[in-house]
Amino acid sequence: MKKILASLLIAIGFTLTNCISFEYVCEIDERWPDFYGFPFVQSTDSTWVFSMSGNLFIKGFIGNVLFWSLFIYALIYFLDRIKQGGFRILGKVIIIALCALSLLVIYFEIVVFDWTLQWDHDNFKMNYYQQDLDCMRTFKFFD
Repeated sequence: MKKILASLLIAIGFTLTNCISFEYVCEIDERWPDFYGFPFVQSTDSTWVFSMSGNLFIKGFIGNVLFWSLFIYALIYFLDRIKQGGFRILGKVIIIALCALSLLVIYFEIVVFDWTLQWDHDNFKMNYYQQDLDCMRTFKFFD
């Protein structure tokens, strides 16, 4: 049970930071927010209001948290299977540190950032304009 909770907590913090994500940038005439998420679109960098606000898409966020929690759970399970004492202690220290860091990230994302919650991104390429948008998808790694 501890492994599941730790992997969920780390996955939520990891997902909120957009450490590893796709960035969708659309070329249009007016100001348009960038969309982020891996493997699903989960948020925008800012809305049209101000820079410390953004849209958080619940459907993509839940999908990303589930994806990353399964991946992180597999890593925790692998670290727990190592029988050598030094590596086992180091693994537990890293997991505890990542959980503490994730709690800090979650706290700042809730308190500082002004999220507007929406269920889905509503196919951002098709539903806002009649013409097709030219959107580039780039892979971002700790950017």
